[in-house]
Amino acid sequence: MFLPADHSKTRDELPRGCTFSPSDWHILASFWHPVAFVHDIADKPVRARLLDVDLVIYKTSAGITVARDLCPHRGTRISAGWMVDDQIVCPMHGLHFAHGGACSKIPSIANSEGRIPPKLKLETYASTERYGIIWACLKGNPIWQLPDWEGISNPDLKKVYVPNGTWYAAASRHVENFNDVAHFPWVHTQSFGGSTADPIPPYDVEQTDYGLRFDLPYHEGFNRFDDGVAGNERDVVYTYELTYPFSTIIKIAPQGSDYVVYFADTVCPVSARETRIFQLMTDTSGNPDADYWIKDALLINDEDKPMVEEQHPEELPLDLSEEIHVPSDRMSLEYRRGLIKRFGLGAPIAS
Repeated sequence: MFLPADHSKTRDELPRGCTFSPSDWHILASFWHPVAFVHDIADKPVRARLLDVDLVIYKTSAGITVARDLCPHRGTRISAGWMVDDQIVCPMHGLHFAHGGACSKIPSIANSEGRIPPKLKLETYASTERYGIIWACLKGNPIWQLPDWEGISNPDLKKVYVPNGTWYAAASRHVENFNDVAHFPWVHTQSFGGSTADPIPPYDVEQTDYGLRFDLPYHEGFNRFDDGVAGNERDVVYTYELTYPFSTIIKIAPQGSDYVVYFADTVCPVSARETRIFQLMTDTSGNPDADYWIKDALLINDEDKPMVEEQHPEELPLDLSEEIHVPSDRMSLEYRRGLIKRFGLGAPIAS
């Protein structure tokens, strides 16, 4: 019912009800994570959640601000407010906050401008825009780079944005599934999967400055590509590039033409078992068919989602002895090793 009279001695940086281990939370809070598409931020505040922290995202003439979704006056969720005069307004007492989070007006005080304490401000977080996505970092200095996505970064190529989806699964489970190739013929029977009789060819995983990379030839059971090559099936070469912790781009090169598809996937760890999906694509035509590729992506996601949501344990096992591995799991194994060796994720919980 009450917080201690001297709450300063009990404050903890972890959000209340944190679903992550303290060690993992602090490490993950030091990365950039996607929190919204830029096109979804207009004339109203938008709610988001990252690592169990409630966020508000709002837009002024100075740009986009990402802040904790809490008015410092009486703890109201300020995302329930609105935008007036280029400021966000708290719905409970009408306090106004500008782009940088500082309070500029207290309506209950006449001529309040000169009587506002400097500490009366929103708790803002580092944010940036890239690829039409708003990225946020809960710590001051991100420890890792944003992904560098070939094709997607070309301003001359039209981008197609897949509508957001929420998966009730760990972000790491989604990423591992997105980078897994052996499930294609078994799960993606309506979209692109090939024959279950075809083995997955051996492949090597390259360690990069940003994460992991591998190439894989594959025979798709459908021809999804409008590049003038006839046939109901298609040989392709996939190039996967993973940027830690949760971002991947696939370069899909159908054989027989110079056409290439670039499909990017990055996810927001809402909580330890809830993940918000951000996907976008383009191709070398420069003007991909948005309706076609959105339908294709949503079909693939619908095939994957129930499989991933029902995996157990829900957490990704970083003790490699906890699951049995086969040769096609090479990418999965390197991903798990990297999370441990590069960043110290999955550290034992202190007793």
